[in-house]
Amino acid sequence: MIRIHARTITRWVAHYKAQGYSGLVPEERVDKGVHRMLPEHVMQRAIALRQEDTERSVRTIIRLLELEGLTEVGRIKRTTLSEALCRAGVSRAEVSHKDTTFRLRESPYPNAMWQIDTCQILYLPGADGRQHTIHLVGCLDDYSRHVVARLYPADDRPALADVLKRAIIQRGKPEALYSDNGSSYRSKMLTTACGELGIAPKHTRPYRPQGRGKLERFFRTCDTQWGHEAQALINAGRLSTLAGLQEFFSAWLHSEYNTRVHSATHQAPVERFRHIHPDHPILWVDPQRLKHAFLWTDTRVVTTVGTISLEGHDFEVAPELARHTVTIRYDPYDLASILVQWEGKSYGEAKPMGPLPPHSRHVRAPESDVAAPTEQTERTPFHALLERHDEQQRFAQAGHMHFATPKDGDAQ
Repeated sequence: MIRIHARTITRWVAHYKAQGYSGLVPEERVDKGVHRMLPEHVMQRAIALRQEDTERSVRTIIRLLELEGLTEVGRIKRTTLSEALCRAGVSRAEVSHKDTTFRLRESPYPNAMWQIDTCQILYLPGADGRQHTIHLVGCLDDYSRHVVARLYPADDRPALADVLKRAIIQRGKPEALYSDNGSSYRSKMLTTACGELGIAPKHTRPYRPQGRGKLERFFRTCDTQWGHEAQALINAGRLSTLAGLQEFFSAWLHSEYNTRVHSATHQAPVERFRHIHPDHPILWVDPQRLKHAFLWTDTRVVTTVGTISLEGHDFEVAPELARHTVTIRYDPYDLASILVQWEGKSYGEAKPMGPLPPHSRHVRAPESDVAAPTEQTERTPFHALLERHDEQQRFAQAGHMHFATPKDGDAQ
């Protein structure tokens, strides 16, 4: 509640009678623009010190003013000078951004570079009554803006590997993969996969997300055009499983995004991706080679009796490897198949010496084991339209896919 004194109202009425509406407009201060707390020469020197070095802190500027004898020690407070620098337009953020320029960048042909990133897009109620975050992992072709994306319950290495394998099967392999510095994107798994497939991993500079602007724009489009509606259906109880969400999202992605004319390229991503450069054809990867590339890599020391241990389980290897440090390659969802290598030579698979869990303890259970729908997801006209169009697009896209036979010397 705002309380206004009677004398104030009387004064306003008198001003209105004498000058009309203009009499009610507040008068500007006669000292506007003048630093009332800091002398003008001190303020000008502080501005100059900030402009000399944009990373110079306010405390450092105050100390320099004191050492130069322009003010007494302890007289200028940090908050006072900080607010004054902001009013003068020379805050650290403003000065730094004035020196920063950006240029538009676009790859010259399909698969020259992909952008990959993750965002949190939805909250899905679980059986425990808690809200679980749903992550969207997207992989965008920089030239065509074609996107391969999928929903996951976690932002981890299996999710990253799954999206990349799906994207490579659909579009062939890229020349470069551009990502941020998250743990999954700096993992040994991704480094090994890129090395085996001949992909150059590139990482953005820390705190510089502008390089992934195309993918960030896709995330925003996805949130506004699909995410809000999906969250409303979740809140209404019409979507209750990750499988149902995945089906809805896939239909939207194929029917509404990849086949719609893009505002920047003036072409649909699926059509623009077909602009194959004669010197840069699509390089398809055999599924078995692709699976091998994304196996996890680790090292183990073989015991004197020819065994190794992985996550508390013993495996038998070739006896001649005793006391040697070997490299193992394995799928975290299939611990029964562990490839053993030493000095570049393969020694087959390690034999488990007991029962094994269905998957590694470092990964979540597969989606099919987490939440199988117990009831048919309710359909809406929008669902039916998207699914029908999605089926047509997938059928048309399948006609453009084939796999090349691995050449001699390629990784198997």
